Amino acid sequence: MKVSKILVSIFLAFFVMAGLLSATPQQAKQYLDYGNKYLKAKQYDNAIAYYNQSIKQSASTEAYYFMGVAYFYKSDKASALRNFQYALKLNPSNTAAKAMIAKLSGGAAATSGGSGPAAQYLVTGHKYLKARQFDMAIKYYQASANVAPSAQAYKYMGTAYYYKGDMTNAKAAYEKSLQMNPNDPGVRSVLAKIGSGEGGEARISQQMGVHPLLLATLFAGAIAILFLF
Repeated sequence: MKVSKILVSIFLAFFVMAGLLSATPQQAKQYLDYGNKYLKAKQYDNAIAYYNQSIKQSASTEAYYFMGVAYFYKSDKASALRNFQYALKLNPSNTAAKAMIAKLSGGAAATSGGSGPAAQYLVTGHKYLKARQFDMAIKYYQASANVAPSAQAYKYMGTAYYYKGDMTNAKAAYEKSLQMNPNDPGVRSVLAKIGSGEGGEARISQQMGVHPLLLATLFAGAIAILFLF
């Protein structure tokens, strides 16, 4: 009886080792690429299936992150958060995963700018943006994002860079904002214009619906009320 148990254990160990040896980073990458294709096509269930296969071959921060994105677009926020957390655990420098965790964990705080120091930095940034002191505005928006990443901080940071004429950093900031709040049509429109090479203060104002400086003023006033209580 003991001999048979030993033999079974040996066979199980053999199959496990065979499975491990057959799992390669190349195969994981292939599954990841297929998953990304399905994600782009908005076939989220298929994307998730391939990401799972990629992880079985070789767990990676990319597979967990994009699986989180797929779950996010399926409106399964709990599964999305769990996968973003796995992605961040594998790579603590994964800023995209960190931003999505902040969005999903903080709820409205992730898009509105939160409260406390982050919101105070945001209000100060709006004041400098209104005064057209763009470098100072960027400094405070970045400080707000460092304390608590938010779609608002990156959105107005992008606006400040835009008015400086720094389209590269404007695009990067708007993209971070959109990662945290994919349902912002204004930011999507501005990104489309930057990507097509079109610009100008009049254009960005038209695309956002309201002049960005006016938006900043209104938002600053809304947050400032919070500090009165």
